[in-house]
Amino acid sequence: MRKTYAAALVLVSCVAAGTVSAQGAEGLGLSPSQTARVVGVMDEGFQSCVTAPVLYQSDCFSQVYRSGSKILGSNAGYWEAEVALTRVSRNTTAFVRANTDKSAGRIRVGAFKVKAIQADALNEAKMSYAQDATRAAKLLTSGSATESKYFKPISDLVMQYNALRP
Repeated sequence: MRKTYAAALVLVSCVAAGTVSAQGAEGLGLSPSQTARVVGVMDEGFQSCVTAPVLYQSDCFSQVYRSGSKILGSNAGYWEAEVALTRVSRNTTAFVRANTDKSAGRIRVGAFKVKAIQADALNEAKMSYAQDATRAAKLLTSGSATESKYFKPISDLVMQYNALRP
């Protein structure tokens, strides 16, 4: 029992100090394959979203973030990344709900069925999304060196599509 406690204490100390090796990080749930999976799914979703009519893009982007956070939801090692993606999804979803164009029907964009926002809310949607995406990218890269290694590709993707959002 003492050995297990001591080993856990050493592991927690290493994680807190950011000195866990790649092998140790994988033991915590962080892995190149998990990162690649979420980046791949989100990139595919974003690529579809940028082809959609601009008034539908906010809802589309929200659903991409939700998809990414769901992939990470069962992996405790990616908790901070899940939180960052979930915040963008929730904030964007709330904005879309408050500003939905009820006269416009839903359309299919890639794997998502999305609704439009009102045209007069577009500038506010862009500003709100840019703030949320920037905040998420900063959170993704503000952790330990080990977390940053695995979260940076996600952060880079978030910022890439933040810049592409019309």
